[in-house]
Amino acid sequence: MLVSLVDMKAYLGEATTTYDAFLTRQLNLMTSVIQNYCRRIFEVDDYVETLYRQDVPQSERLMLYNYPVNSIASIVYDTTNTLSPSEYRLNKSGGFLLPTGINPFSWSDVMVITYNAGYTTIPPEIEEVMYSIVGQRYNKNKAGVDLNFGSDVQRISVPGTLAIDFDYSLQNNERKSAFGVLLGEYINVLDFFRSERTLVGQSRLEFVEEL
Repeated sequence: MLVSLVDMKAYLGEATTTYDAFLTRQLNLMTSVIQNYCRRIFEVDDYVETLYRQDVPQSERLMLYNYPVNSIASIVYDTTNTLSPSEYRLNKSGGFLLPTGINPFSWSDVMVITYNAGYTTIPPEIEEVMYSIVGQRYNKNKAGVDLNFGSDVQRISVPGTLAIDFDYSLQNNERKSAFGVLLGEYINVLDFFRSERTLVGQSRLEFVEEL
């Protein structure tokens, strides 16, 4: 989860276990939604990524699907050839590497990269989105308010009297994204972290496996 149950309860000031199951479900849900919307995994994990030569654009840089990259365990190309750390340069924050020990275009078949990626500390902006969205859903649940309103409902507040604000604009976030109804206005924050790497030929998600 992008935010732990303990941290979420501390943020809410919730000392009981009454809402633990609900909060755990919401934290898991919003972690999945945010990472799916951003097209990347924020938590640290190990991956094996396979690059196929015909899918890689004519660029010297090889872009890894998950980033920031913490470390690379191995790089093997054309089945039997290995790149040592001295034969490539790695941009950890951007998640791309530049082979220097071989011509970038000399490998002819497949390159398999085993690496560790993700944030050791989740960015505060992502944490704040989690706190805000899960907090809103917690407050609605605690007040007995249905979480599933129509897409025209932009905002709900329960300061003592229920208030519902409607947004009829066809350009609002809820209509512009498959996750808009869950993320709402926070899409604008998440766009900063959104990866476009699944939209190009190289490093497609189906060629990335978790170890």
